[in-house]
Amino acid sequence: MSIFPDMEQLADRVAVIADPHANLKGMELCYERIKSLGIEQILCCGDLVGYGHEPNEVVEFFREHNIWTISGNHDRLVCNQAPPEGWNPFALKKIKWTKSVLSEANYAYLCALPENMTTDDYCLVHGAWSDSDKYLFEEKDFFEELEHLPATLVFYGHTHMPDVFQFLLAEGKYDYRHLSPSQDSDVYVKLLDRSPVMLVSFINPGTVGYPRGMNNQATFIIWERKTGRISYHFYDLF
Repeated sequence: MSIFPDMEQLADRVAVIADPHANLKGMELCYERIKSLGIEQILCCGDLVGYGHEPNEVVEFFREHNIWTISGNHDRLVCNQAPPEGWNPFALKKIKWTKSVLSEANYAYLCALPENMTTDDYCLVHGAWSDSDKYLFEEKDFFEELEHLPATLVFYGHTHMPDVFQFLLAEGKYDYRHLSPSQDSDVYVKLLDRSPVMLVSFINPGTVGYPRGMNNQATFIIWERKTGRISYHFYDLF
């Protein structure tokens, strides 16, 4: 199984994805587009399985293509690492089915995934750092996370919606901005080295496998580490 890279092992340009949810076509489309941009490394915010019909194929895709990933709430429930209370019947039925069809090797891979991953510069979570099942939607949700964060750049998933929330912190005061990205959105997560202000960025790449509602748009992001630039990429999933 892949070991997460430290900052020295990361390339200058990295793709970040989330929530493939057992959708092999979605993963293949995403991977092709990322490769066409010259990106070699991919980080994933979890939920490889659940909802979709191809859990073995998606897990094997991750293993074969050396995609670094943490676990999501669906992954943990399949592995009996989370309680089933509060889940809707459709999701629970798919979890039960997923357990019955996963190969031994793929099940072992899924159950060995870490719940989160962090370095001094960034962290990867599924829901939130304080609670991997927590949904981050509103200012108060993000503000509650500030006290606990191990890094100033947070990649998260779980909501299936591309989203950016940034805080500027200085001398006990803060300001923030909330951005709903579009195809042309560029976000910067780096300030000047001597800036007296701390910038904390929460970046959700959206989903590559299971858009919410009537939306058929999948999204991923490209993170340029040296400049701190993050670009969103939108495309039709079906």
